[in-house]
This record gives sequence, C-alpha cells and structure tokens, in this order.
Amino acid sequence: MKKLLALLLTGCLSFGLCSCKEQTETAETPPKTEAEIKAETIQTIIDDMTPAEKAGQLLMAAFRQNTDGTGMTTLSAEAKEAISAYHIGGVILFAENLDTAEQTKQLTADLQAAADLPLFIGIDEEGGLVSRLDKSSIPHEPIPAAAEIEDAAAVGQIIGIELAELGINVDFAPVADVNTNPDNPVIGTRAFSSDPKEAAEQVSQFIRAMEGTGVSACAKHFPGHGDTAMDSHKGETYVEHDMERLRTVEFIPFQEAIAAHVDFIMAGHIQTPNATTDGMPASLSPELLGILRQELGFTGIIITDAMNMGAIVEPYGAGESAVLAVQAGVDIVLMPADLAEAAESLTKAIEGGEISADRVNESLTRILSLKYDKGLLM
Repeated sequence: MKKLLALLLTGCLSFGLCSCKEQTETAETPPKTEAEIKAETIQTIIDDMTPAEKAGQLLMAAFRQNTDGTGMTTLSAEAKEAISAYHIGGVILFAENLDTAEQTKQLTADLQAAADLPLFIGIDEEGGLVSRLDKSSIPHEPIPAAAEIEDAAAVGQIIGIELAELGINVDFAPVADVNTNPDNPVIGTRAFSSDPKEAAEQVSQFIRAMEGTGVSACAKHFPGHGDTAMDSHKGETYVEHDMERLRTVEFIPFQEAIAAHVDFIMAGHIQTPNATTDGMPASLSPELLGILRQELGFTGIIITDAMNMGAIVEPYGAGESAVLAVQAGVDIVLMPADLAEAAESLTKAIEGGEISADRVNESLTRILSLKYDKGLLM
C-alpha cells in the first residue's frame, strides 16, 4: 500500500497528475477534471487493498499507555507494530499521550510515518471538563464548558488552530446533544443549551469555524444523549422518546450540523425502544443510521462512540460489535476493546461476504475522500 501511495504522490499513474511522456492530451482526450482525478485515485487505492487493509481503514485505535503503565508520549514499538500489522486508519489521543507541544508534534508525525495510509488523528477537545490539552503542558487558550460559551465560532476556530498546529486533524466536538434532563449523568454542561434551536445554532457556528482551520469536527452523540438517565460507559442506555419527539428536539442540532457540512457524526450507544424496532443501540442500529443517512441526509463519516464502553463490550464483545457496526452503516469503529479481535473479525467478515463489498467500499470511499480533501493523500 505504501508503494502504491508513493506512485500516486509522484504522479506515475495515469490520472492526469503528471506529464509522463506516454500521457498526452489531445482534442479527443480532454484533461480529467479534479473530481475525476480524485475518484480514480480513491478507486485505485481501494482496488489495491487486501481485506485486512480494508478492515484497518475502518478502525480508529487508542494507544494510551506503554506496557509498563506509563503514558505513551513517544511512539512505542508495540503501537508501531499494531498500526502496521492491522493497517489502522486512525488513532485517538488522550491526556496520557500529551506532554509538551514539541513532544506531541513528534508523536503525531511518528504515528503518521508508521501507517500504510495517512491517519485521521483525533482527540476529545470540547473545553470545560473534557479537555485533554488542559491536562498537558501545551500552551493553549482555556475553554469553558459549552453551556458557558457565548461565541461558539470563536471557540471552534481557537481549538482548530491549536490542534492543527499539533498535527491533530479530527476533534470529537461539538456536543450536539440537547440538555433536557437535569439528572443526566454524562452530558450536563457539555451541551450548549436545553433549547434545541439555541444548541443547533451554536453547534453550527462551532463546526463552520473549526473546519475552516482544516480540522474536522464531529457532532456527537446521535440520536441525542441529552435526556438519558444512564451512562453508556457503564451499561445499556435508553432514550424513551418516540420518533416525533426525536425529530422535533434531539435531531435539530444534528440537522444543523449536517447543513454546516460537518465531516463526522458520532453514533452513541443509545437505544430508542419507542422510536425504532431493531432493539439495537444507535451505533449498531440499521434503523437509526438509516434515518441519519436517508432522512437527515448525512453523507459524511459515521463513527461510533468508544466501543470499549459497557453498553457495547458487555453484550457483544469486541469482534462481533465491530462487524455489527459496519453492517449497520458505520464507517469507523472507534476504540474497540480488543484491537486484534476487532481487526481480525472485520477482515474475516469482509473476506467471507458477511460484510458486502458494496457496504465496505461505501465506507472506504467516504474515508479516503475526506483524507484526499484534507490533503493527506496528495
């Protein structure tokens, strides 16, 4: 795969990217458009992939600690080997990975160098209680909790600039949940508002500003985690509302995120027994993910919430849940509880047709299209 990518980068494939002697433009063969070049580049990469390489692009892994329990601030041999062996498409960083700005830049550069194809490198940087930068020695602007933010556009731009400088290209923010339950144990002030229209406006402004810096935003946690009384980190989580309520409250910020061309939407591990019939959490639900695609019109990347949470790993395990997520319509499986098991299960499912070629290629096209647009494949 690296050899193919090198050929693409040097323009030695006939995509209209170079002036190779054998490639000539005539009146009968007009130059390819930018869209055609992009589509052919992506298709060639997909066609050259093995099932294991395809599976790897659907995974975003965490390497929080070294084998001795210390934070992994320098790329470890074990992490480097895992990225290569499982052809990982993305890595999420945590506070344990961050020390200084220079250290973090070196780590992100080393992560990229270890990968077959350039990585999405993500982080949870919302501000308030969920700030990895706050726990590091990296100079940055302190950001309050979303509920206290008055200018979401300014905040989105500030965070985006800071992350881009560190080599981080995805932020798992903003929270697009509507904080309608004061007893909610996990959202609270992480949400912009208890009013869906106000939350939607802030979400939209944050996204547009952040993505203007080159860092992808991720609206979370679809279909809406604002009115849950449970924490999906610990076990199964439910929203009891019917579909009419979801459409008029919980979905509103996600609709505005989509209108703002958000790159990612995170599917939460939230069950909606009074709105859907498949009995699955959103991250594994063909019904809910179908609504996100067909009704809400989202064409970007759907990523799961962390798959090592109790709501997923206890009933399904790492391998089965990864396969179920992709079958349901997810593009990227985030933080499986067992990376090897998830990678191997996805590979077998792709090889055996349990995940159809069309289904996996849809996800690969979305992933590689965004990587291309971000300049990672050029």
